Amino acid sequence: TDSVTVIGVPYTSFSGLDTSYCVDDSNAVVLTGTPSGGTFTGNGISGNTFTPSSAGIGNQSITYTFTDGNGCINSQNQSATVNSLPALTFSGLDTSYCVNGSDVSLSGFPSGGTFNGTGISGNTFSPSTAGIGNHSITYTYTDGNSCTNSITINTMVNNGPVVSFSGLATGYCENAPSVVLTGNPTGGNFSGTGISGNSFFPSIAGVGTYSILYTYSDGNNCTNSQAQSVDVYSS
Repeated sequence: TDSVTVIGVPYTSFSGLDTSYCVDDSNAVVLTGTPSGGTFTGNGISGNTFTPSSAGIGNQSITYTFTDGNGCINSQNQSATVNSLPALTFSGLDTSYCVNGSDVSLSGFPSGGTFNGTGISGNTFSPSTAGIGNHSITYTYTDGNSCTNSITINTMVNNGPVVSFSGLATGYCENAPSVVLTGNPTGGNFSGTGISGNSFFPSIAGVGTYSILYTYSDGNNCTNSQAQSVDVYSS
């Protein structure tokens, strides 16, 4: 008669692994195997740590294997999903604005994220609030897997031109000859009652008080203007 002993395999388990991660998570997650002394294997494993960014996107299978003193082996397997970051876009922001330009509404996709940056209030960008210079506007969104991504677009806010004009007196008689006006910078447009080209004609304007406007647009399509008042008296 011979005797034989059948030895049960060791009970094996491990802890520390969550069910899901984001792919940009570069923090090493410490895993604890029971009994201690076993070996972890799987994508993203280094020693007893799991790093989601190293594992990559997808369902990752992590195994803990332990061999006891009798040479009996057992293992436990757990799965963790490494999720991709949400793909983001946003629209409504031009590459440049004038500092006196109108506010603009921005739209982020997927909706429900948050805009940040100088000149931002909610989903509105205000060039005048942002001020002159280059500004970075960021849209940040967190999806249902608690994975967060952001996208940044730059825009330039340009200073408006400094505008003035000369040649207009404060008052004229109705029968006075026309006067030539000079705008600075050159190349702008005069407008108002009695204006023809860059000349003011009191006789055409007639008796009254008038506002003469000089408007100029620079190379950045930024527009500014200066107004002067003039009186025309009866002769």
